[in-house]
Amino acid sequence: MINWNNERPVLEEKVSALGIGKAIYAAPDGDKNNARLLLAADGFHFKQSDFLDFKFNNIVLTSKVGEEFSISFDDNGKLLINGVPFTAPTNQNDEVIAGNKTYTGLMKLKGSLQLSSPSGKTFSITVSDDGSLNAKEVTNA
Repeated sequence: MINWNNERPVLEEKVSALGIGKAIYAAPDGDKNNARLLLAADGFHFKQSDFLDFKFNNIVLTSKVGEEFSISFDDNGKLLINGVPFTAPTNQNDEVIAGNKTYTGLMKLKGSLQLSSPSGKTFSITVSDDGSLNAKEVTNA
């Protein structure tokens, strides 16, 4: 008898059977008395072993509004979303972001902006309600 829970049996040519009646069952060894139920009125009856050799290049998920998103991995195991490497957002306080960045669109800053001069002094840049910019050296930066 086949142990359906641990391995998927090999299908035998001209012996294996897939039965359809009030339910769908599989009998890879041709023994309908020991066939396994796959689908019935109460749902699917798949086992983990049914998926042992499944390999997916990508998985496509659909959002509530119908947009499709492809989830995959590159050759180094990096997660890709629609072919673009995923970078997890940090949203942390006191974060240092290194490297050159280019921003497009509108960027809003609340409070003030601090800039460093070539000599290493730190300046706080603020704007007044009439649009005037003010730079003030920060002594405890």
